[in-house]
Amino acid sequence: MGMTPWFALLKLLHIGGLILWLGPSGGAWLLIQVAKRRMDPHSREYADLYQDFVRFFPVEHLGLLLLLGSGVGLLSLYGLSALSWTWLQWKLGIVLGVIVPIEIGDIWYGHFRLPRWFRSLPRDADLKRSGNELERYENHFVPLTLPILLAAVVAILWLAVARPL
Repeated sequence: MGMTPWFALLKLLHIGGLILWLGPSGGAWLLIQVAKRRMDPHSREYADLYQDFVRFFPVEHLGLLLLLGSGVGLLSLYGLSALSWTWLQWKLGIVLGVIVPIEIGDIWYGHFRLPRWFRSLPRDADLKRSGNELERYENHFVPLTLPILLAAVVAILWLAVARPL
């Protein structure tokens, strides 16, 4: 593949999408974890902070779409023969087999379940933790998927940089 003007742009969009996908939502998640230790996680104040965290989901998922779309664009520049590269096969396998399924769940919670649940809360209500959408997301979905997601991201970055196979 010869270098085209599109290659540099797609590569920039790909790296920008990665930063947009992981950066703001990762920082917001860390803020929530700190707040959980300093605030009553059943309080309305904590619920308000968590609602602010939920507002980061569109930014995160816009970054994911940018990352995936630019990846498809880069693949189209390289051509289908690039699918014979073992490192790329592994990278795509992790993206399609690990990242995409986790992100589908994250999109479901972040754009549908959590906003609907927060809208249903009376303004002065404390958070009840047992069995609600927030409890399922925070205590079940995230602890199960976050370590897998982080390991997958590290593996993908290693494959993309080292191209070992």
